[in-house]
Amino acid sequence: MNMQLPQDPVPLRRVNVFVPRDVAYDFGKMTEVTKNVLGRLGCGGCHSGRLIDFHIIEDFVVNAKLDVHELPGARL
Repeated sequence: MNMQLPQDPVPLRRVNVFVPRDVAYDFGKMTEVTKNVLGRLGCGGCHSGRLIDFHIIEDFVVNAKLDVHELPGARL
C-alpha cells in the first residue's frame, strides 16, 4: 500500500526580503516589515502559497570614494 500525503494545490513561491541587522533583531520592526511585505504581495493578513525568507544584509560594496554600501542579494 502506497501512503502519500496529499499534494498542496498551491505551489510555494519564494519571496526574499533583505533587512539590515538592526531591523532583523527587533521584533517590532520585523512585524512591521512582514506586514508591509504581505500588503505588497496583495494580502496583508496572510502569506498562503508563499515562503518568505528573511536575509540579514551582510555583503557590502565599496566605491572609489571608499563609501561602503550594503549589497542585498549578493549570495542568492
